[in-house]
Amino acid sequence: MRGRPTEGLLVSSISDLVKYLATTAVFTAASGYAHAQSSVTLYGIVDGGITYSNNQSGGAAVQASSGGEGGSRWGLQGTEDLGGGMSTVFRLENGFNVQNGQNLYNGREFGRLAFVGLDTHWGKITLGRQDDVMGDYLGAYSGAVRFSGPMGTHAGDLDDIYISYKLNNIIKYASPVYNGVSFGGLYGVGGAAGSLATDQLWALAARYASGPISVSAAYHHINDPAVTYFDGAAAAQAGTSFVNPVTNPIFKGYSSATSLDAYGVGGSFTFGESVLSANMTTTQFNNVIKTASTPNGGASPSITSIEATYSRHISVPVLVGISVAYTHAEAAKYGQVTLGSEYFLSKRTSLYLVGAWQHATGTDSTGQAAVANLTTISASSTPNQLAMRFGLKETF
Repeated sequence: MRGRPTEGLLVSSISDLVKYLATTAVFTAASGYAHAQSSVTLYGIVDGGITYSNNQSGGAAVQASSGGEGGSRWGLQGTEDLGGGMSTVFRLENGFNVQNGQNLYNGREFGRLAFVGLDTHWGKITLGRQDDVMGDYLGAYSGAVRFSGPMGTHAGDLDDIYISYKLNNIIKYASPVYNGVSFGGLYGVGGAAGSLATDQLWALAARYASGPISVSAAYHHINDPAVTYFDGAAAAQAGTSFVNPVTNPIFKGYSSATSLDAYGVGGSFTFGESVLSANMTTTQFNNVIKTASTPNGGASPSITSIEATYSRHISVPVLVGISVAYTHAEAAKYGQVTLGSEYFLSKRTSLYLVGAWQHATGTDSTGQAAVANLTTISASSTPNQLAMRFGLKETF
């Protein structure tokens, strides 16, 4: 009779132990599942090289360069699965000069990217400092993105298909792919009290890709581009100088515009190891203000660029490419040929060589005789400029 209570107690204890172990297993599994579905990744590019140019402000130059083929950067990106096909995403990306260690983008810690958002079945929406849709949707059709880096862009990358200009205060949407079709857009909140239009911007873009064929179109409208696009410290004001980093004479004289519209189309065809692509973009400066550094007051000039590109993997580790571009900027014309090659020493390390030549004719945006100005180096003193860049790129 005395044994029965002990037996009952033993059974109860075993039952409680089983429940405890089962509960612990469930929580452990759940914790492991949550951990498996969350991740943070450190990534980056370290790119350094040497650039030779035959004419910068009247003389030849040999210079150390950073980010000659892929902008030097480091970043953190992460995601967490929230269940039901939804996840949070974030990305923080710093741009730096490998030659001196300084932060780029006016000294910002995360000048290249800083955003957080949600990724769902219906698309991705993100908030923060982000890339322009011009580069997202048209960049793949340019030689600059494919093989040559910033030196191969159109006129200071004014159309932003290499994504030289980062945008603040952005709400951005990117759709899933529906039968080869995807689309997206963004809206930039100006944040000025009493004026929704100040520093406001918005953009739309779409792509169709099927098999070897891809085509895209993109458009953006930007108010107060001196601040929102060119990252100046103040908006342009008539009759005064204003802090504006634009130095490229191809469009320097137009940079005080009250707004800017850019639009473009592009496409590519892939066959074997080769890719043939083309793009055309137009940038319209609206109501240029006459200031001490922008003499074209009252004008609304436009700049149009057309580019054709061919690239090919001639073997597993070797990529070569050529692009030919023509830019028409009101009273000036610019022709450019860019060659590039990259040799992959491993999956993460490569050597590259890029050469570019530009020829200018007519009168530039500042009212002077047009001179050549390849992107990332100072303007020539003549209509011609030739530059070559050799570098080493490590990706992690």
